[in-house]
Amino acid sequence: MVYFAPAALALLALTPVIGAVAVPDTSVGVSSAGEVERFSFVKWVDDMIANPGGTHLSPEQAYEAWQTTVANATEPDGTLHKRLRCNNIPGGEASVPDAVKCINHLAGLGTTPCVVTVKSRFATSGNAKSGALEREWILTPRTGDEHVARAAGAVMDACWRADNTVQGDEFAWGNGNIAVHIVKAGLF
Repeated sequence: MVYFAPAALALLALTPVIGAVAVPDTSVGVSSAGEVERFSFVKWVDDMIANPGGTHLSPEQAYEAWQTTVANATEPDGTLHKRLRCNNIPGGEASVPDAVKCINHLAGLGTTPCVVTVKSRFATSGNAKSGALEREWILTPRTGDEHVARAAGAVMDACWRADNTVQGDEFAWGNGNIAVHIVKAGLF
């Protein structure tokens, strides 16, 4: 009987671990200095790529995380994005929630190859579209969907407008021959 009590206590100590369920972290990042960290779509995409079977924010939760942090966040880290352009196609603004769904779709495809022939459409949701144009005409560029998703995430981080629209382009990560655009559907 003396040996039963320690074993029962050990079993009770493990009970909370057994019942734990993975839930996406929707909290806002706060530094030790009390500064709010701005939600990053690039980090969101990187997390999905690094752990495809993991628990990640849904597109709606990612949108909410951005909305929660944008007003109270400190300025971005000052990283220079020399090739990223925002609002360079008049009337080409896409809905932010739709663009986030496109990025989520592309990140979920992982290393599936994206092949671009002059113009390509990678994902469409509502009035948003993620597409690409070739920069070099000598060969047919190809890259993984994860690189396209990262570039689209960078556009979201830098080009989100106050009227809840986004439009811009960035070259695909790992392939400078593919310019990834977030624009209103129907422009390409």
